[in-house]
Amino acid sequence: SERPVSNNVVNHDTEVIKPIQVNPSEIKSEVPKDVPMSSKEKIKIDTRLGVFDKFRKFQSHMFSVVGEAWSVLSSSRALCLGAQTSVDRLYELVELVKNWSGPMSIAVFVPDIELAVGLRYIQYLRSCNLAIERQVSFHLIYPVEHQGTTNHPDLQGLDEVVGNMDCKQPKQVLKFLLNVRSKEMLAWRESYPYPQNLLRNLAKNGCQTNYTYIPDIDMVPTPGMDIQLETFLEKQEKKNNCSKCAYVIPTYEISINSTHLPSNKTELLQFVKDKQARQFHQALYSINQKSSNLKKWEKIPETEEIDIAYKVEKYIFKYEPLYIARGDTPAFDERFIGFGMTRNTQVYEMYVAGYSFYLLNNAFTNHWGFQSLKTRPQWRARQQEQNNARFDEFAKEVSAHYNADPYKMLDQLKKMNLKHVKVAYGTSKKNITTAVKKVLDEPSIKVP
Repeated sequence: SERPVSNNVVNHDTEVIKPIQVNPSEIKSEVPKDVPMSSKEKIKIDTRLGVFDKFRKFQSHMFSVVGEAWSVLSSSRALCLGAQTSVDRLYELVELVKNWSGPMSIAVFVPDIELAVGLRYIQYLRSCNLAIERQVSFHLIYPVEHQGTTNHPDLQGLDEVVGNMDCKQPKQVLKFLLNVRSKEMLAWRESYPYPQNLLRNLAKNGCQTNYTYIPDIDMVPTPGMDIQLETFLEKQEKKNNCSKCAYVIPTYEISINSTHLPSNKTELLQFVKDKQARQFHQALYSINQKSSNLKKWEKIPETEEIDIAYKVEKYIFKYEPLYIARGDTPAFDERFIGFGMTRNTQVYEMYVAGYSFYLLNNAFTNHWGFQSLKTRPQWRARQQEQNNARFDEFAKEVSAHYNADPYKMLDQLKKMNLKHVKVAYGTSKKNITTAVKKVLDEPSIKVP
């Protein structure tokens, strides 16, 4: 088979260099130079019509762009992939769509002039990639205090330039477009609290299938996984039609020294053996995946079909799996803005609500680069501390809503003292308090 073309790109979350895989057969060689983008129908939105979130801090525009085959795919498939991203990571979609043939609902954070950049870049992607044009619907979100703008003097003439850019260089095209951002904007942009959970909710709500899968945009499925999952879900519907089952798909970090991503479980296990792959967050925060017991998963040989491998027997606080479930799972709580307590609080609510989690035998996703504490900036640690301080109120509300407290969380809040936990950043560990260790060492409660 033809080897994929690789380009080096920077993963801004982990500050590592990783290759993007581009399959030449799935992209157009270039936008026809005799049909510049300026002569095509532009993507337009009216910023006066944005819908507020419940805190009235952000405005969103759902279905700003709709995939050409969106309705057909949404009615014929059981599963939709919903992902969120900032505009500067939107090039990751090129790799993600390679291994996903179903509907994709993508929420993009576009403050200030990044809205104008995002609109032009989405049009570029759709012009270059038939799969994106057919399958992907986009939702655009920006903060009220940095309202998105579609026009700017620096953007004059940019449409025609973008329309003539090479389709084989999606990262480089985006980098060029982002140069329009001023130094004044960049001064606040990097550390601006990123509304992850609002974006996840919008991406999930945009999905119109019975089941949803909500990874991050840089978590790449294996080839054919989407079709196998469709078959699996159809069998599950006939077998037990479980309304509170979540099917966990493990994620593995792949070394940037690897030439490609593992395409099946057998190859992944060889990567793990060769120390070219490891469990997601294994070094950074291993408790996030601890409940999945992936050492057990790694001992199960690959089979021809996707099926349930085993049930998660112990829920451990901070569990953060990626999973497939019915679309009516609890929403991601939007009070958690920025980093920390974003995914795991939603999973905690699912646990309290009585959901069961099951590991799938063959399915997994790949994430380029080994993550480490060294890549965490101070502002990110501060955001995590602020979200930690919001957890007590959240836990009390969840317990009251479901009239349940299976983890005995309310009895543990005072001991955990999350409002005063210090989070490490950079290379320094001196600011990790004993309270952190208490949180990590809390005894697990066996799932009923």
